[in-house]
Amino acid sequence: MLMKIPSISEITSKAQNAILRFPLALLWAVGGTTFFIKIIEDDKYDYLRNHNDEILTLIVGLSWLIGIQFFIEQFKNPRKWQWLKLIVLALLGLFYWYLPAIQYYRDSPIYLVRFFLYLIAGHLFLLFAPFIFKWDKNAYWNYLKNTSVAIIRSLFYSGILYLGLILALAAISALFDVHIKSSRYGQLYIFCLGTVNTWIYLSDFPKDIFQETTIYFEKTLEVLVKFILIPLVILYLLILYAYSAKIIIEWELPKGWVSYLVIALSFLGYIIQIIINPIQKELKSWTINKFYPWFYILLIPLNILLFIAILRRVSDYGITENRYFVLAIALWNVGIILYLLFSTKKALKVLPISLFIIAIVSSVGFWSAFSVSEKSQIQQFEEIFTEVKNRDNVATNEEIGRLQDILDYLEKRKEVSSLNSITKLDLESFRDPAVDEDYKAGWLNTTKIWDSIAFEVDASSIPENEHDSYYSLYSSDQRNTYTAINDFDSFTYLSFYMNSEKRIALDSLYLELYPENNSLKIYFTKDDTVALEIPLTEKLTELSKYGNNLNNASLDDLTMEITGTTHSCKLVLSELSFRKTKEGIELQNINAFLFLKQN
Repeated sequence: MLMKIPSISEITSKAQNAILRFPLALLWAVGGTTFFIKIIEDDKYDYLRNHNDEILTLIVGLSWLIGIQFFIEQFKNPRKWQWLKLIVLALLGLFYWYLPAIQYYRDSPIYLVRFFLYLIAGHLFLLFAPFIFKWDKNAYWNYLKNTSVAIIRSLFYSGILYLGLILALAAISALFDVHIKSSRYGQLYIFCLGTVNTWIYLSDFPKDIFQETTIYFEKTLEVLVKFILIPLVILYLLILYAYSAKIIIEWELPKGWVSYLVIALSFLGYIIQIIINPIQKELKSWTINKFYPWFYILLIPLNILLFIAILRRVSDYGITENRYFVLAIALWNVGIILYLLFSTKKALKVLPISLFIIAIVSSVGFWSAFSVSEKSQIQQFEEIFTEVKNRDNVATNEEIGRLQDILDYLEKRKEVSSLNSITKLDLESFRDPAVDEDYKAGWLNTTKIWDSIAFEVDASSIPENEHDSYYSLYSSDQRNTYTAINDFDSFTYLSFYMNSEKRIALDSLYLELYPENNSLKIYFTKDDTVALEIPLTEKLTELSKYGNNLNNASLDDLTMEITGTTHSCKLVLSELSFRKTKEGIELQNINAFLFLKQN
């Protein structure tokens, strides 16, 4: 389908009509664009960060303001319903008030997840706003078609304008030796996307939606569906059914990622159904004619596979936000399949409306993704913790890993105190002072927590044949462990990486790292004789009992004391990473505190 190029007078007329029809939405778009351009003009990173709340609110608000206008226009007297716009503005104000200062975004991912939920809900609202109280199959198909065409056309025109403008700036800069700030290109992009793109989209959209009931199904759409989309659906069906056969033959549980593939296939099928819905039985195409109901019948066994995969993950690891949404979409998917197979009306507006409800409902309340996930993870922690306590504090490597994962999960949401009643500890008291002004809550010292809980890892739970396993100790708190060198003569902080210099000067001595045999050697500078050797292989093997995350290791386990003929030392590991391979231990980096004295 070719886009008709409008005349200048037509563009001007449509632009004026868009102002009269969508004054609030355009004011929001222009105001937001101006605000964003001002931020870029100031060219200050902190200024941009400090206005994150305004930017997110401006982004999420546009689709809602356009959608409410579409909704109001379907009433006989739209002027009586203008107050609904005030409600939308009030809700946007509430959303802005809810967003935290920028330094607290790192406290929890919930803020940004809610932003995306409301952004998705706003765009879904556009897909059904005029049809909440009315229904016409052909009008709805034309509405979705016009929406798609308007989006494509606005992006195309605004893209062409942006390309032309930046080329003009580049030409001026090259031909007249005029310095043009690099920020100008970003400002032009924001202007074209925020104002021009929105204006063209709104000016291109028909007002009398329910009067457009004649279906014009272009040949390009038939080619797209018949030769691209349906073959892709068939390919994915074959892959998933082959995988299902493999599961049955090998009698194994499905992998978790299969859930995403089934959901993606379902959404692709729904898109095809929407495209062909009004003319499915009229086209002379066997694949299009038979797409309904056979696609949905073939989806039923795959949805069983989907539920087995996601419920297995939930059973093993509890619910997280990600699994909550996958499970919600899986339930939605089954409901839509049953609706399309057995409903006589088959109003396709049910698809965006039901997804809209899921996005809104899952964002707030005790039933929300965040509340359900937190309770599930706390329950998982309690079950594992109690089981380990009943075994006299002896945990398997997997159990320690799961407890650490849950602790990290709750720490990201600043909810570790919810585990106090289980651990009998005040976990917030294990928080180190903040060193970053943007992270004022400080850092949770998990090493001290595990030391206080005093769990031991059952060495037999770590597979001996687990080759090429990666072990790491990140940002240990040992940097703050010592404030004086006490009985030692000198102190040095060592830092060795794979490609870094392997020698460090120590007054009359020097130290070298030998990665090939995992050892540190201290030499006398005057004659290059060995003063002290620090073997690391045995210590690294001992640390591997804690599993891949060495932050669970105690301070004693991270400390080595070596006594030689002329010198003695204490080595406290701060950061560390190594691999266990078939050939042995492969040291990758080591950061440590070296306390040295002469005997």
